Amino acid sequence: MATLTLRDIPDDLHAQLELEASANFQSLGQEALARLQRSFEIEPAMCMRRDQQWVDEALASGPETPLTRAEKYKVRDRVLSLYKAA
Repeated sequence: MATLTLRDIPDDLHAQLELEASANFQSLGQEALARLQRSFEIEPAMCMRRDQQWVDEALASGPETPLTRAEKYKVRDRVLSLYKAA
């Protein structure tokens, strides 16, 4: 198992970590490791929740309607005018 050394930890963060370690009946190193592990478990869950929200919003927006020929030409003309201006 690898070793990690942390230096220059702010006093308030160190005190908070010590307090939590004591409350959880763990050493300072055990508490830091447990919190580090949890941070990697939480991130995918947060992303999954965000992605599901996007899917839900897309479904709630209703069915997709295709562009009319006139709308397509309007978009094409706008893009071409941007290229000509550049």
